[in-house]
Amino acid sequence: MLVVRPTEPVIPTPTLAPNVPTLPPAAPESAAAEGSLQLTETEPVPTVTPLPTATPTPRPEERLSQAQIELDHGNFTRVIALLDGAELPPAEQRAARVLLGTAFLREGEFAAARQLFEELIAEADGEVPVDYYFFLGESATALAEWPAALAAFKAVHSRSPQLGAYVQPRLANIYFALGDAENGRLALQAALTAPANRLAYIDIHQRLASLALENGELLEAVTHYDAIHALAVTEFTRGQMTYLAGDAALQAGDTELAYARFQRGVAQYPGSYDSYLGLVQLVNAEQPVDDFQRGLVNLNAASYDPAIAAFERHLAANPDDAEAHRLLARTYTLIGNTEAALTALDEYARFAPAEAALARAVLLADEAALTLYRETAVAENGAAGAEAAFAAARLTETIESPTAALPAYLLVADRFPDSPQAAPALFRAGWLAYDTAESGETAITHWLRAARDYPDTEEGMAAGVWLQRTLADLEGMETESELDPETVRAELALVLDAAGGIDYFTLRAKALAEGQPPFVAANPFIIPAATAQLQLQEEADAWLRDRLGLAADTPVAELTPALAREPGLLVGTRLWQLGLFAEAKRELEAVRAAYWNDALESYQLALYFRELGLYRSSILAAERTMTLLDETPFTAPRFLGQLAYPVYYAELILPLAEQYGYDPRLQFSLVRQESLFESIATSSAAAQGLSQVIPDTGVYIAGLLAWPDYENADLYKPYVGLAFGAFYLQQQLGNFDGDVHAALSAYNAGPGNAARWHETAGSDLDWYVRTVNFPETELYIERIYAGFIIYDYLYQPAADE
Repeated sequence: MLVVRPTEPVIPTPTLAPNVPTLPPAAPESAAAEGSLQLTETEPVPTVTPLPTATPTPRPEERLSQAQIELDHGNFTRVIALLDGAELPPAEQRAARVLLGTAFLREGEFAAARQLFEELIAEADGEVPVDYYFFLGESATALAEWPAALAAFKAVHSRSPQLGAYVQPRLANIYFALGDAENGRLALQAALTAPANRLAYIDIHQRLASLALENGELLEAVTHYDAIHALAVTEFTRGQMTYLAGDAALQAGDTELAYARFQRGVAQYPGSYDSYLGLVQLVNAEQPVDDFQRGLVNLNAASYDPAIAAFERHLAANPDDAEAHRLLARTYTLIGNTEAALTALDEYARFAPAEAALARAVLLADEAALTLYRETAVAENGAAGAEAAFAAARLTETIESPTAALPAYLLVADRFPDSPQAAPALFRAGWLAYDTAESGETAITHWLRAARDYPDTEEGMAAGVWLQRTLADLEGMETESELDPETVRAELALVLDAAGGIDYFTLRAKALAEGQPPFVAANPFIIPAATAQLQLQEEADAWLRDRLGLAADTPVAELTPALAREPGLLVGTRLWQLGLFAEAKRELEAVRAAYWNDALESYQLALYFRELGLYRSSILAAERTMTLLDETPFTAPRFLGQLAYPVYYAELILPLAEQYGYDPRLQFSLVRQESLFESIATSSAAAQGLSQVIPDTGVYIAGLLAWPDYENADLYKPYVGLAFGAFYLQQQLGNFDGDVHAALSAYNAGPGNAARWHETAGSDLDWYVRTVNFPETELYIERIYAGFIIYDYLYQPAADE
C-alpha cells in the first residue's frame, strides 16, 4: 500500500545547491559486461510503454520552482521551454535567467549561454557573482572564443583565488590554444600553490611532466614524477612514477639516477608491473639486482622462469630463507610443475610445518592430501588446525562421500568452536543431513546449533532460514525428541529476537518466522512530509546529544567550527556549485575520510552532503555514524536510518512505480544498491547513472521507448536514468512472471543467466539464491532484498498515526 499525504506535496529532491545544474561526465564506451544491466540475444521483445504526456505548462508564478525541479532532474530542454521568453514577476527574473543560462550551458547551447551571462554581468548591480564569470568562461571555451574565455576565467581567479587549482588549469588550456606555451606552463605551476586535494595536484604534475617531456626537459619531468610519487598512496602509482622518473633520467643520459630509481622500484614496489619494466632495464644494463626481489618482481609480473632462477640463486646463498622456499613453491605451482613445488614445500616445512602441509594438501587434492589435512588438524590447535579440519571435511565430501563428510564437519565445530570455520561447518553438516535425506531431525539439530551459537555470522542465520523450512519434516515425525516444533521455534525466536544484523540471512530468517513473503511490504509506504521530517530530525538530534553526552543546547546538526573551516569542504562546495562534480566529490570525500572515526561530525557531514546533493557521500556518512554508535536502521532514530536509506527522486520514482505496477520500495532499494543515488556514477563495466545502465542497453531501451534525441550522456540525467532503469526492471518482471529475485538477477547478470537459474529453482527465493552461481549476482539479490525490508520499516506510518 502506497500512502503519500494529500495535504503536503512530496518534497522535490534537492539534487544540487540552488541554481546548479547536473553535469554529466564524459561517458566511456564499452560493451556489456557481466555484473551490470545487459541483454542477451534470446531476450523477448517487450511491450513498449508510450512516453508519458508532457507536463502541463505551470502558471507564471510556478514556472521558476518547476524549472528548478527540472534542472535537478537533468531535463534541461524542459527548463529552457519553461523560462525562455517567459514573463515572470520582477523579483524572480534574475534567478530565472541564471537558471536558464545554466540550462543552455548543460544542453550545449553555448552561444545562448554566453550571451545570457554576458548580459547578466553587464546588468549586475554591485559585485558580480563569480558564477557568472565561470559559466561565461565555460561557454566561451566551448565556442573556442579564447580571448573572452581568458578574461572570464581571470575574473574568476581574481575573485576566488582559493579555486586556483581548478581555474588555473583552464587558463592554461586557453594559453596553449592561443599558442602561448610559457604562460600555459606558468598557470599550471601556479595551480600547485592553491589549496586542493592531492589528486588534483597529481593531475597537474602529470600535465607538467608531459610538457617537460615534449620540450626535452627530461630532468624536469623527473621532478614532477617524484612529486607524484610523494603524493601517491598505492603501490601501483608509486611504482609507476618511480619507473617513469627512471625512464626520463635514462633518456637524459643520467644513468646513475635512472638505475637508482629502477632499483627503488624493485626493492619497494615489487607488485607494480612498472617495477618489472625497471627490472628489465637493470638486467639489460647488467646492473646487480638482489635475487630475492628479482624473483618476487618476476613472479608478480607472471614471468615465472626468471622468477624461479632468481629464487634458486637466492636460496643457494641463503638456504634458510623460509619465505623464498614458499615463493619458489608457489611459482612452480603456477607453471604446473607439481613435483618441483612439492620439493620446495619439503624445504619450507623445516620452518613452517603446518602451513607447508596445508599447501601440499591443496596442491595434491587426493587421498594423500586428505591424510595431510587430518594429520595437521590433529597436530595443530590454532588457526592452522581449524583450517586443516575444515579442508579435510570438504575433501572428504569430494573424494569419499557426503555421509562420511558429515562427522568431519561436526569435528570442526566440536574441536575448534571459536574458529571462523565453526559456523560454516555446522551449516554444511546440516545441509548434508538434509540433502542426503539422512534425517530431517538431524539437519534441524545442526542448524539450530549453528543459529544458537553463531547468530552473528552469515552461516548461523542461513541455518535459521533453512531450519524453519525443514521444521515441517519434524512436525510429521512421531518422536520423543526434545526437538519438537514448538521447542525449536521458541528457541529460534529467542535467537532471532536478539540478532541485530541487517544482512540478508538475518532479515530473511526473521521474515520467515513472521510469515512475511519476500518482496511484499508489511506496511503502508509513507514518505514523511516536511513538518514530519523536521520533527524526526529534532528527535534524532536529541538522541545523538544524549548518546554522546553533549549539553542539551549543543547544535549537533551544524558543522563544528573545525569542520566548517576545512579547506576541502570550502573548495569542494564551491566546485559543486559550479557544476564541477567529479572534482568536488574528490575534495569532499577527502573531508569525509578525515572524520571517519567521529560519529558527531559524520552525522553533520551526512546532513551537509544531503543538502548539497552529494548523496552517495551523505549515505556513507550516515551509515558510518550508526556503525560508530553500534546501531542499525532498526535501532537508530528513524531520521538517521532514513539518511542512510533515503527516498531521493521520489517525485520521479513514485510515478514510475505506479506506471509499471511494482512497489516503489523495490526501485529505491535497487537504485541505492546500483549507485547510492549518485547520478554521475560510472562502474568499472561502464554502467552509468542512477540505474547503472550500460551504453548498449541504453540505446536498446531508447529505441523501444522512442526516446527523443537520445545520446549516451543522457543516462547521467536522473529523469532519463530512472526511466530507463524502471522500464528494464518492469520488462524483467514480466519475463519472469513477477518473480522479483529472478528479475533482479536478469537486471544484474543478464536474462539468459536468470532464465537458467529460474529453470532450476523456480519461484522459490531461497532455492533461487542458493542456485545462483555468480557471487556478485547472489550478493546483489540479497542486498536489494535487505534494502526492501529496511525501506518497509523506515517508511511506515508513525506509531500515533
